[in-house]
Amino acid sequence: MDSQDWNGASVSAIVSAAGRLQNGQIILMHDGIQNTRDAVPQIMANLTSRNLCPGMISPTTGRAVAPDGTTPPTGGPTTPPPGGGSCTATITPGTVFGDRYNTSVTVTGANTWAVVVAITAPQKIVTTWNGNPTWDSSGNVMTMRSNGSGNTFGFTTMFNGNSSARPQIRSCTAG
Repeated sequence: MDSQDWNGASVSAIVSAAGRLQNGQIILMHDGIQNTRDAVPQIMANLTSRNLCPGMISPTTGRAVAPDGTTPPTGGPTTPPPGGGSCTATITPGTVFGDRYNTSVTVTGANTWAVVVAITAPQKIVTTWNGNPTWDSSGNVMTMRSNGSGNTFGFTTMFNGNSSARPQIRSCTAG
């Protein structure tokens, strides 16, 4: 399903498109579009209320699958992909601008991984790179999965009035 975010769709239109998703369907959205980023918390709440969760494309089958076949807990981190194992994720603070800051995370111990990162409200992650992100229903816990672009990913966080808190790594799972 195409969210039409690339074509100037409003937040409500993107949320409405995602609201029609059924188990196993895929919606095309782009993380570089503000309306898409603004729609994510509403989309997550809707998916959770219908016992659906954001999934991933299986590298084996090419089909959409839930990461481990379960729904993420409300308010908790999204579920990492199956496979288990451990890895280490190290945060490197980046450039701080007047209203935002960049963060890089380097993963060691695995080439395929899922890293769960938490930020403090009212901060919001607005841009990501070199990974496939999903968020919990609060929008404050991001699970970043490897996308074949290496073992370093990054994100930009808006302060939104809280310039003292920094992201925290909750877990790193290999698989």
